[in-house]
Amino acid sequence: MKRPDDKKRKYSIELNEEGYPIEEDFPEDEPSGKPRKKKSILRKLIYRLIAVCLVVLIVELGVLLWSGQIWFNEPKKKDYPVRGPIMDSKCGEIYWSKFGGQNIQMCYLRATKSTNYVDEQFEKNWKNCKKSKLPVGALHVFDLNTSGEAQAENFLSVTGDMTGYLTPVVEISPGIWARIFSPGVNETGTYLRDFVNAVKKACGAAPIIKCSQHAYEKYIKGEFSDCMIWYESNFSQPDDDIDWTFWEYTSRAKLQCFENTGRHLYMSVYRYGEDEFKKLILK
Repeated sequence: MKRPDDKKRKYSIELNEEGYPIEEDFPEDEPSGKPRKKKSILRKLIYRLIAVCLVVLIVELGVLLWSGQIWFNEPKKKDYPVRGPIMDSKCGEIYWSKFGGQNIQMCYLRATKSTNYVDEQFEKNWKNCKKSKLPVGALHVFDLNTSGEAQAENFLSVTGDMTGYLTPVVEISPGIWARIFSPGVNETGTYLRDFVNAVKKACGAAPIIKCSQHAYEKYIKGEFSDCMIWYESNFSQPDDDIDWTFWEYTSRAKLQCFENTGRHLYMSVYRYGEDEFKKLILK
């Protein structure tokens, strides 16, 4: 015998002899398949949305890092108020009158390399940089295999009198090939010492030595106490045992004060305050 509302039931129910449902066979706790399917679809959509958001976030972060808009170890302005780029002919024409609005307080120009190379834009920039009213200095890229005196002669003949400019810089950051074919440590150290002495004699101040970690450990450490150190460390602050004066913290900076604005610049900070920085201007 069946009850009148049995037709409305979703599941078939067995009845005992008295016409009542057999409890062990009554599937009252068994859920319908439809709600579970809806929850499964919703869960997949949420996972996919999260995945898309993560991909977009990673791409945007990569773009910002590549463009130089952000950098993960950028020194705080309040700690290092003096900062600026190193520029060369690859930047194209430099608009010196616009430097004041770029939140930079100094600039160095690559002038020469080895014994005969001269940056093709240096002479023009060396004359026009006064329009920026910012301290500007000249930089020489050192050749490990060549006489230091000959390199100094090339550098000094191009810069001329450096009165009113920042203390010059010599950069020794050899690549892999330069390391392989360079002479011994003592010979390279002698070349660099000859360069330092020649520049010091000409302008009255020992040049600042800009160096990679490798060059610092191999050639500079404990040997050039009369020179300030410009240390290259793009991924972390220099170690505490390094007595650095300048710190190059990124090679991905971008400014809007020169022709080839797509070019990344090397950006560095000065360790001490503005008053100390002014003492680097040659008199």
